Amino acid sequence: MEMQVLNIPIAEILNMLIMLLGVAIVIIAAFSYHKRSSIRMQAAHQKIDELSQRMAEQEKALLKQQHLYDLDKRLTTIRVQYPAPEKSWTNYRSMLQDIDTSLNGWITALENRTQLAEREVQFCTYILVYPHLTLDEIAQYICYSEKSIRNYKQRIAHKLGVSSADLYQHLQKDIIAYLYNKY
Repeated sequence: MEMQVLNIPIAEILNMLIMLLGVAIVIIAAFSYHKRSSIRMQAAHQKIDELSQRMAEQEKALLKQQHLYDLDKRLTTIRVQYPAPEKSWTNYRSMLQDIDTSLNGWITALENRTQLAEREVQFCTYILVYPHLTLDEIAQYICYSEKSIRNYKQRIAHKLGVSSADLYQHLQKDIIAYLYNKY
């Protein structure tokens, strides 16, 4: 077989090679840009997800603060109406009814879903409405000794499944859960 020799000037061959090299560089750059762009997009999506999560957490914290503020307003209204606990058991019943009304039936619900006795519910309402009172002062209102009231608090906390140190916060959380998850 006989080979034909192409008669193409070297300058044209060089121009074609340069052009092909340019096209290859453009293709490589495009692939490289696409890969970097994809990595940037993933990083941007990750940042957006992190920001969304942080916003949801802040929204949840703000909602919790609003609920605590609302609860404090309700309890403050009760404190204005009843500046000090009533030592008389009959007067306590009217106070209890007013508190229950203010908290949309939370006390009744607490009594129905727990094993708390009537005096234990009274103790819980006193520590909620009068958090500034010491256990000794509460004991005087309920007519128990301070030692008895400490045992009382521990027994109540045990029935509710919390530590006695966390009883106040547990009751607050329980009221908020009742008020805002009820509807």
